[in-house]
Amino acid sequence: MKKLIPQETRARTMSNLTVVCAGILLAAAILYFDRIWKGVSRVVGAASPLLIGLGITFLLLPPVNWLDRQFNRLFSRRKPHPKLSRVLATALAVLLLLALITGFFAILVPQLVNSIKMVVPRIVSGIQEESEFINELLLKYNFLTVEGEQLVISWDNIVAQVLNYRNVLLESIMAVSGSIYTMVFQFLMGLIAAIYLLLDKERFCGIVKKACYALFKPETCTTLIYWTRRANTIFAGFISGKVLDSLIIGAICYVGLLLMRIEYPVLISVIVGLTNIIPFFGPYIGAIPSILILLIINPMSALWFTIFIVVLQQIDGNVIGPFILGDYVGLSAFWIMLSILVGGKLFGFLGMLLSVPVFALFYAIVRTLLDDRLKKKGLATGVDDYVHAPEVPPEESK
Repeated sequence: MKKLIPQETRARTMSNLTVVCAGILLAAAILYFDRIWKGVSRVVGAASPLLIGLGITFLLLPPVNWLDRQFNRLFSRRKPHPKLSRVLATALAVLLLLALITGFFAILVPQLVNSIKMVVPRIVSGIQEESEFINELLLKYNFLTVEGEQLVISWDNIVAQVLNYRNVLLESIMAVSGSIYTMVFQFLMGLIAAIYLLLDKERFCGIVKKACYALFKPETCTTLIYWTRRANTIFAGFISGKVLDSLIIGAICYVGLLLMRIEYPVLISVIVGLTNIIPFFGPYIGAIPSILILLIINPMSALWFTIFIVVLQQIDGNVIGPFILGDYVGLSAFWIMLSILVGGKLFGFLGMLLSVPVFALFYAIVRTLLDDRLKKKGLATGVDDYVHAPEVPPEESK
């Protein structure tokens, strides 16, 4: 049978077809971005339990591997039991996770609720005091025209509406209750999925590798497996390290606030610890609301807290963070900031958290491809070798 495309032009024809198809797909993605994004959001929402399970797996994988090695050493003295070792390691890691979550809700949440109950009335009273102060200024400097009087009345009405929030509060409680139920259900489903993944992780990896070798060339499969392992190292190391770093920062913040006798140490430490999970912007996101709370209650406490949090974040950024995280990311501050801004805009809090390891993996892939091409040309691969590269116009180089 005669081939439709001649041998000498087949490669160029396939390349042109690939470019045309890519252009059509890009144009369709731009034109129908809203529909595509809604479809992706639905798929992500439906796959939330599985995604949560993968996240839990990343968190529990280091302790499971360590416990698995310890149990294997213990059992190898008599008779190896690899399956029993894996079951015990997984069960112990899951129990540890549940114990930490239970301890958080049993110890920290009641104190957190009490702090919020104490803070809200003081904030409301602060708003009332500020409104009275503004009214006195308007009266003192004769700014009370007809519009000014209406302004004062409107301000009083706003304060009254803020205080009369029972119906709104009831609706908010119902909405929060539904969200909590959904989160608990998704977490339990994700935990079950994580247990299955941890118990039989080698077999799941084997299934994926089998499909890879069935669909692609062996060289391509080797490359994909390498980058999958690299991605696992980056994601698992970054997420587990960032969670541990945030727990340490929250604990140090709590102890420091107790020693300085600053108000509401539990509430502020939880805010600082949770927001510290977000790279780069996390310290500022947590510090700003904490400073505003203290500023209404006690301005001197706000000042001391600002000084303390600046020192704490410097210690975290230069000592604690690098010691725990190491060089899992390998990105400069500019790329970290850019990835967080883009990820946060597209995917919210989860995007801000995962955008750094995702971009780190993408950056590593691009850097490897560029280095390979430079090596084939016999050129240097270091960035410093091109800082002072010659910039000669084509006419002068001839």
